[in-house]
Formats: sequence, structure tokens, C-alpha cells
Amino acid sequence: MPLFSNEVTPEYQAAERVVFMRERGTRALLLVTVSVIVLWLVGGQIRDRILLQKTWEPLTYDAQNLTVLGALDRRGDYDHNFFKVVQSNKMTRVELTATGWDYCFPTDAGPLFSDQIGDIIKGVQNIDGKTGDALLVPYIRAGIDRYRQLPNASAKVSADMPIEIEGRTGKPETLGALLNRYQEKKRVKEQEAKEEGGGTSSSATVEHGTVIPGNILMRACPVLLTSKCFSSAELTIQPASALADEMYTVRLNLTPEGRSRFYRWSKEHENESIVFVVKGDVITAGRVAQVLDVNWWDINNIRDHRSAQALVDAINHFKP
Repeated sequence: MPLFSNEVTPEYQAAERVVFMRERGTRALLLVTVSVIVLWLVGGQIRDRILLQKTWEPLTYDAQNLTVLGALDRRGDYDHNFFKVVQSNKMTRVELTATGWDYCFPTDAGPLFSDQIGDIIKGVQNIDGKTGDALLVPYIRAGIDRYRQLPNASAKVSADMPIEIEGRTGKPETLGALLNRYQEKKRVKEQEAKEEGGGTSSSATVEHGTVIPGNILMRACPVLLTSKCFSSAELTIQPASALADEMYTVRLNLTPEGRSRFYRWSKEHENESIVFVVKGDVITAGRVAQVLDVNWWDINNIRDHRSAQALVDAINHFKP
């Protein structure tokens, strides 16, 4: 048989080979595509597991943008919540409950935590809100640690710790010095009232349900997320109807780090509120109804347009 045949290949055989080669190429392309998709999905799942299991360093609050805080107000346990979140008249506020106050000033934690000290701080809040709030910050930190059953909670408070007061410059006074000064003022005032026959101005009980401003909450509460944990935000308007005023929905898109941090928080804090603070002001709050592994949030039924817009701007205008 000659090495090179002189016979001409029939046309139908050539066509069959073309079809075969095309099918073979298509199968190879499909195999490569499927392999890439599978690798991408598997790689994504591995990446997600790593992110969701990662232990992150604690975040510091962002005073100039958005800070998301934990409110420690588990629903169904109202009598023992540390904070109470109240939403009414288009406003959101966070109150320190009587239980929270007791955690801040336990009677068995030493002289710095006595009822008298709590009474002094309450009095300072009535005459100088910024100083009173600044004095309360370390006590709230210690109280939160006790509430969460963390060790060495009382170490958060010491007489020689400096107290930073908003708007004040220069070297800050220590907690002990401020308490002594206001204690002396209280003593003098009570003495003057007694000499005038008006009795004492001191109250045996302290009124609780104290509203804690956002700039104080940031410095005392657990920080869940900050602006850097979000990639973008969107504002949607829900038109007014005969039964309801105009409402706003804010969609917050999480970064992988933000998704991981929130997932870990939601696992341990179901049914607790999270509070959104922008530039020191409480904007709104929402409740973690279940463990969430999501890439975005929708915050619905915001009634104040300025609050909704401030929340969106804090993310979209954020510059790391």
C-alpha cells in the first residue's frame, strides 16, 4: 500500500470530521467554563468561611462618620436590659435603664461606685451636661462589662484616670479631682440650704431612664461597624399615602469585612438593637431578629429625611 493514497476523501466524510471537531471543541469549552465556575464557587465558599470564622480586632468609633453600636437590649427581657431604645416622633434615643444604672454603680464594688458618687454625677449632668456625661463614660464601660460578665470590670474606673470633656482644651482633670470638686460644691449647697431652713437639696433616689447622647454612646458601647465596613448606600423614597406619611428606606452594602463582623455579632446578640450614630448624633436603630450572613441591609420606615440622607452620606462620602 503506498504511503500517500491517491484516493480522494468523500465529501460526507470530511463533513463528519468537521462536525466531530466542532463538537469536541464545544465540549472542551463547556468543560473549561464549568471548571472555572466550580472553582470560583468553591473558592468563594472557602473565602466566605474564612471571613465568617475570622476573629477581628475591636473597632474604634468614628466620630466624623458612621458608627454602629450594640445596645444590649434583648427583647423579651425588658426588666433586665442595660439600655432601652425609644423611637417616636421621627426621633430615636437611647436611655440608660435602672438596671443599667445598677450595673454602673454596684454597692459592693468600692467607694468609687457608691450611690453617693452616682448621685453626684447625676447632679453634675443637671448643671453641666458635657461634664456629667464625660464622668459617666467610664462607669458605663464598667457597667457594660459587668452586664456581659467580663472579668475586671471595675478596672475601667480609677480615681487618677483623665476625663476628656467635649470642647475643653488643656490638660484634662482626673476623675477623682472632678468628683471631689463637685462633691464639695454639693456639700456647700446643702449646708447653705440647711442654714436657711430649707432642708437639704439632696434626693434620696436618683431618677433613671437617662438619655445618653450619641457621642457618649460611641465612647462607651461595643462598636460593631464603622463607615469603612460599608461599600455604598442607597436612599429610596416611599411616597405618602392617605394612611401614612412619606417614608424612607436606606440600603447599606457591606464590605466582606463588614459582612463578617456583623455575622459574628448577630450569632451572639439575637433580638438586640443596633444603633446608628452619625457624627455623634443617634440617627436610627434596628433590631437583629436572627443570625444574618448578608451582603446588604435594608433599613425601612425611616420617617425623617435628614436622618436618612445623613446615613447615606456618611457612607458614600467616606474617605479612608
